[in-house]
Amino acid sequence: MSSSSKSKPLSYSEAVRAFSDADVQQDLNDACGKLAHAMSAMMGKFDSIAKQMHTIDLLRLTAPIKPRWEAMRKDLAELLWQFRTNAGVISGRLKLFCTAVLPMAARNLEGRSGRLQFHNESLQVLQSYMTISSEHAACTRSLVERTMRLSALFNGFTTEFSKLVSRHALSGQKEMCDLSHRILELENHVQQLLVSIGELSSPDVAHLVFASSRMVSSAGRTGGRSKLSRKQVVLDGDLHNIGRVYDQLERKRNEVAHAQYNAEMRQSRTDPLAGAHTMLATFLLEELLTSESGLSLFLSIWSRLRTDCSDIFHWIKNPHGQTNTPLVISSYLENGCTLYATLATALDVYAAGVDPSLGYSDRRESR
Repeated sequence: MSSSSKSKPLSYSEAVRAFSDADVQQDLNDACGKLAHAMSAMMGKFDSIAKQMHTIDLLRLTAPIKPRWEAMRKDLAELLWQFRTNAGVISGRLKLFCTAVLPMAARNLEGRSGRLQFHNESLQVLQSYMTISSEHAACTRSLVERTMRLSALFNGFTTEFSKLVSRHALSGQKEMCDLSHRILELENHVQQLLVSIGELSSPDVAHLVFASSRMVSSAGRTGGRSKLSRKQVVLDGDLHNIGRVYDQLERKRNEVAHAQYNAEMRQSRTDPLAGAHTMLATFLLEELLTSESGLSLFLSIWSRLRTDCSDIFHWIKNPHGQTNTPLVISSYLENGCTLYATLATALDVYAAGVDPSLGYSDRRESR
C-alpha cells in the first residue's frame, strides 16, 4: 500500500476483482472485527482511568479530577453507539444498491438500443436512492464533527492534567508534556484528513481501496501480510493532495510513538501521576486512531457510492448520448460483482462488534 508509487494506477475492474477475492474479503472482515473490538474496549479503559484519577484525588494535589473525567463517559458511550448505527445504515444502503438499484440500472443497456421501458422508472428509483443516501451521508459527517468535539474534550483534559504532572511528578515531566503536545498535533492532523476526505467530489476508486487496505494494515493479520495491504495503490492526479495528508498523518503518528517511548523511559514506575498520564495518553491515542480508521472508511464509501450513482444517473438521463457505460455497471455485467457487497458484509461485522455496554458490567463490579 502506498500513496506515492510508480506502480500502474488501479483500474475499477481491478478493484472489483480484488474485493471479490475470498482472502481479501476475510481480511476486511477481520480488520472490521478488530476495529470494533478496540472501540468497545475503550469503555473499560475509560473506567480504569477513572480509578486512577480517584487515586490521584486521594493525594489532594488539586481539586477533584475524577468527576471531571467521568462526566465524559456518557458522551463516549453515545458516540460508540453512533458508530455502530452508522455502520449498519451504510451496510443497508450498499445492500440495496447491489440487489435493487444496480440491477435495475443495468437493464437500461437494452433501452439504448430502442427499448426505453425502464428509463423513467430507473431514474425515479435512482433519484430517490441518491436523496436518501445523501441524508444518511450527512449523518456520517455529523458523526465526524461529534467525534472531533469529544477528542478535543479528552485532549483538553489531558493538557490540564499535564500541568499537574509538570508540578508534582517525580521525573519525566518534560517528556510527558511533550507527549501531550504531540497527541494534540495528531488530533489536528486527523481532523485535517477527515475534512479532506469529506471534500472529495468525485474520487477515483483507488481512494476507497487505499482506505480499506490501510485499515487492514493497521489491524494486522495473523499468518502474513494481506493481499490487500500488499497491493500498491497510487494516489495521484486528483488524489495527490489527499495522499500527502495521509503521509503527514503517518509521520505524526511516528512522532507520537517516539514521544510516548521517551516519556515511559523517563518517568518513575511508582509515581501515580506518571501512571495516570501514561493511561491517558494511550487512551487518547487509541481513541483518535480507531475513530479515524472507521470514519475514513465510512466517508470513502459514501464518496465512491455518490460518484457511481452520479455516473449512472447521467448515463440513464442521456440514453442517446456518447456517455460511456458507467464502470460500476460494466463491472457488474462482466462478472456479477461489485465493490459494495464485500464492504457491506465487513460493515455488518463491525456493527455487530461495537458494543459500548460491555464496559458497564466492569463498572458496576468496581463500585
